[in-house]
Amino acid sequence: MTNPTETKVLSTKLDKKERKLLWKLFWRSNYLMFCASYTKQQGITYSWVMEPFLENIYGKGTDAFYAAMARHQDFYNTNTGMNNFIAALTISMEEENKLATDNGTPFDETSISALKTALMGPLAGIGDSVYLSVIRVVATGVALGLSQQGNILGPILFLVVASIPNALIRWFGGVLGYKSGGAFISKAMKSGSFNAITKGCTVLGLIMTGAMTAQFVTFTTTFSQKIGGTEFNLQQILDSILPGLLPLTLTMLCFAYLRKHNRPVRALLTVFLIAIILTVLGITG
Repeated sequence: MTNPTETKVLSTKLDKKERKLLWKLFWRSNYLMFCASYTKQQGITYSWVMEPFLENIYGKGTDAFYAAMARHQDFYNTNTGMNNFIAALTISMEEENKLATDNGTPFDETSISALKTALMGPLAGIGDSVYLSVIRVVATGVALGLSQQGNILGPILFLVVASIPNALIRWFGGVLGYKSGGAFISKAMKSGSFNAITKGCTVLGLIMTGAMTAQFVTFTTTFSQKIGGTEFNLQQILDSILPGLLPLTLTMLCFAYLRKHNRPVRALLTVFLIAIILTVLGITG
């Protein structure tokens, strides 16, 4: 006998009804943070996102519809860009639940909430790594050079580079979640794929941050003296030890300062004052 879930994994095409469903989910998920609270975080808005889909599955005003709405008002908190995957997956499971009920076969409704709860944490970690450590950093790296030159293409490029991957992740996350059903998730959790993806994105983000530091943090010394008839050039000595040592040191000091939850404005003012003092003393310039 063919497993219905396995059939969904093998199917990759969207029919007109599925495309309309996922398109509606794509737009409604943009409001996920509209009504966040300390007790349920995104839970209330998540149930609002699910409302039309649950109405379509169970029928408007039915007991099953209200039970599903109550099920999706539990505590929920994840990265907004990854929500489409979870929401589409739960819609798929709700459809399976309705199909099982109509056929008189058993379906554990608590598995829907359990899977949603199990996914929101790992996907939040992946989403934060992808959006904050990769997409935002790459977009900044692409746009920063033009922005420093006063070129209007700088902010436009940032908007394009940051928005296109975001839209693609939201759309294809929904497609993947709806088509995969519950089988894909159980396999990914068991194989440890979530941990591998999170670690890979974090490493990529650190590499990009290092590249930006080397390219855009300018800090060199002009200090030079004759000692014993030999020219002593401090910058040449530092470069022989490690090219970019001063920008790296300045970045790490700022990072350590900000990591202690100090105010960024104080760091900026301190760097500004140190730059003036070192320039007046003839050490930098």
